Amino acid sequence: MNLKLIDGLLFSSIVITHHGKLMTIRNVVIDTGAAESIISIDAVDDLFHSYEPGDQIRFMTGIGGREAAIRRRVDQVQVDTFVIKDFHMDFGRIGEHNGINGLIGLDLLIPGKFIVDLSRMQLYPAV
Repeated sequence: MNLKLIDGLLFSSIVITHHGKLMTIRNVVIDTGAAESIISIDAVDDLFHSYEPGDQIRFMTGIGGREAAIRRRVDQVQVDTFVIKDFHMDFGRIGEHNGINGLIGLDLLIPGKFIVDLSRMQLYPAV
């Protein structure tokens, strides 16, 4: 998967499937410093028409301070060729960062055994 370097950040995309609906979220940052992934709730409006049993409210702390997020189980998440099923994904505000629709953190990068190849500007699973 090709990466784009914009303002010093590595951008890619992610595909989320929930209740059979597939959503491609572009402009997500590959963030090896983030323990957990989060997607901007504004980027997935169709996913949040109502509360679902099992939804959890979480509080995340980062550079922008403390923010509330909703943790929801989704059918699957795909990053490049790596697919993880029944994944609990966080959705919330991404602070004041215009154009960033989410962060792909270590909760996806480690199980996917991803390699960030900066010489080729690519992200790919090691296996």
